[in-house]
Amino acid sequence: MFKKNVTCTRIFTIFLLCLAIACTKSNNDALPQDQVVRSALSRDTNPQASDADLAAVVAGTTDFALKVFPLIDASGSSNLVFSPYSITQAFALAAPGANGTTLSGIEQAMSFLPQDRLNPALNKLDLLITSEATGSLTSTGDQYPILKNANAIWGQKGFTILPTYLDTLAVNYGAGVHVVDFANATEDARGTINSWVEAQTNNRIQDLIPQGGVSTDTRVVLTNAVWFKATWASQFSAESTTNRTFFNRDGSTSSIPFMRHEFMASYAQTDGSKAVDITYVGEKFSMLVIMPDPGTFDAFLSALTPTVLGDITSHLANQEVDLSLPKFSFTKDVGMGTILRSLGMIDAFNPAVADFSGIDGGHDLFISDVFHKAFISVDEHGTEAAAATAIGVSGTSIPTNPVLLTIDHPFIFFIREKQTGLILFMGKVVSL
Repeated sequence: MFKKNVTCTRIFTIFLLCLAIACTKSNNDALPQDQVVRSALSRDTNPQASDADLAAVVAGTTDFALKVFPLIDASGSSNLVFSPYSITQAFALAAPGANGTTLSGIEQAMSFLPQDRLNPALNKLDLLITSEATGSLTSTGDQYPILKNANAIWGQKGFTILPTYLDTLAVNYGAGVHVVDFANATEDARGTINSWVEAQTNNRIQDLIPQGGVSTDTRVVLTNAVWFKATWASQFSAESTTNRTFFNRDGSTSSIPFMRHEFMASYAQTDGSKAVDITYVGEKFSMLVIMPDPGTFDAFLSALTPTVLGDITSHLANQEVDLSLPKFSFTKDVGMGTILRSLGMIDAFNPAVADFSGIDGGHDLFISDVFHKAFISVDEHGTEAAAATAIGVSGTSIPTNPVLLTIDHPFIFFIREKQTGLILFMGKVVSL
C-alpha cells in the first residue's frame, strides 16, 4: 500500500479520463517498473443491482446528457460530440472519495443514485453492454460492435490512498493503481498515461493530458476510456454516395458527400422533427438521428428533455426509409468545470469546503477543472467513436412507398444501447 510520509497540499485532477492529486514533496526513490497496487478484493462479476436501479442509472445519465448538451456550446455554432457515459464513470470514480455537501453536489449535478446503489448498478450496466459488444463474428461473417470501457489509476510512489477507497474501485470498476513517478519523471508519467488512453481508444484520443497537465506535485490520476466501433446492420453502398447540399445553421450552404440507402428502419415524424434509428450489426446498439424542422434547431435543442426524447423514441416504427445522411468526422474538446458548477456541483470546486477525505483521509482536496475530449466518425460502413474525460481537483407499419428522409439541416445524434436506452455518445452537426 502507498505510504504518505510528508505533510501535503494536494492537487486532485480528473481528466474525464483523469483524476490527479498533488503534494508539495515526495521521496526520491527510483520508480518501480510495472508495479500495480490492487485491493485484495476482485471485481464483482455478479453485482446485486435491481432492474429499477439499473433503469435509474440510465435515466440519470440521460438527464445529465440533456442538461449539459445545450450548455457545452453556448453560441450553438459548433459541431459537438461527447460521451455522457464516460463523464458519468469519471465522477463515479471520484464520488466514493467525497463526503457531505461535496458528495451531494456531485450527485445533484450528475443525477446520481446514492453510492451503495450507484456503484453496483454501474458495474452491472458495464458488464451488460460490454458483453453485447465483443467484436465477435456473426454466422454470416459480419462483426458485432466493439465496446471497450477501461478504468485505471496512476499513483505517485509514496502517496497513501485509503484501502476502503481502493476496495470500492476494485469491486465495482476493476481498477488498480499503477505506480508512476510524477515527482521525478513528470513527462514520462504523462506519456505513460496518454499512451494508455491512446491504446484503449484505438489511438483516437491522443494527448489527453496536455503538457503541464501534470506536475511534480501530482499524486494520483484516475482514468476512464471508452471506445466504440460498429458496422451498420444494413450498410450504405459507397457507389450511392454523392455530393448534396447541407444547409448550415448560420444560413450558409455546403456541398458535401451524402450517403444514401433504402432499407427498413425505425422512423418517426413528430411535431417539430423527423427521426430515424439506424441499427448496427446484432441490433443491440443504434444511432438515433433527429432532425428538427428547418429553422427550429435552437428552439428544439433548448426544449429537448428526457420526456421529449422519450416521446420521439416511443413513436419509432418499422418503416421502409430512403435515407440520405451526410458523412462526417470530427474531434471535440469540451471544458466542463463552469457547466458543472451551474448544475449544482459547487462545494467540490471550493478549496475552503471541499471534502474528498474518502480518498486519503485528509481535507485538502478540491476539483479545479474538468475536461472532456471525444471523437466521432460516420461513413458507409458504420461508426467509430471514442471519448476521454478529465476532472481537475486542486489542493485547498410498412407502406408501399418508402419515406424519403434527407438529413440536410442541422441534426442531433445519439449512439445508444437499445435494451437499456443508455446514451454512450451524443452530439450535433450544425455545419459541414
